[in-house]
Amino acid sequence: MRRLNYFMLKGARTEEDYRKVKNAIEELDGVFKVDYEMAAEVVGVDYDDETISKEQIKAVVDSLGYTLIV
Repeated sequence: MRRLNYFMLKGARTEEDYRKVKNAIEELDGVFKVDYEMAAEVVGVDYDDETISKEQIKAVVDSLGYTLIV
């Protein structure tokens, strides 16, 4: 089922940090769209939860050195 979830992102401080996270998530199978709001430290992910889980998205972001709170 298609879902839109907002996750807190910790450790990202610059526009480049957020773009790196956005690009990494967008490359995952099952992800339709990724947006972010730096001021709120939030990343919005539109994805198919039958293809990819929140935990898989978190693992990719965490591997970049940031913390995604699911």
